[in-house]
Amino acid sequence: MKIKTTMMMREAGFTLIELMIVVVIIGILASIAIPNFVAMQDRAKEGSTKANMHTFQLSAEDYAIQNSGVYAGTAGAVASLIPPAGITFINPFSSSSVAYVDQATWTVPLATGSTVPGIVAYGDSLQGRYQVAGHGRDVDLALVLTSQ
Repeated sequence: MKIKTTMMMREAGFTLIELMIVVVIIGILASIAIPNFVAMQDRAKEGSTKANMHTFQLSAEDYAIQNSGVYAGTAGAVASLIPPAGITFINPFSSSSVAYVDQATWTVPLATGSTVPGIVAYGDSLQGRYQVAGHGRDVDLALVLTSQ
């Protein structure tokens, strides 16, 4: 006959200290990963804004081809040529279809004049030149697309 003592019987599992150490390690990893993930999302949205700027530039060139080399005077005239009828041209920050503005004041380089992230601005000098600028998360992007 075998006698079991209480010393021989041990419950399987983790101690509270071991669990707390795991929770602390997961917290440290999350505090490193989450800000990097948010920054990566912002960079991707700014990249999408630059793609919108390029799409707007191609539409401005298309407008000029259709109108004997004269560029559009307004952003609306250019936006109407974005296929399919502007549906795919959306603001990457807000997912709204309001993604462009008409810039009335000609400056070099063009400033968007907007505080809304993801906005693309179109400006025409009335002398056969245009500029396309974009607004990132906080400030205007350094990239300005132009006809010359």
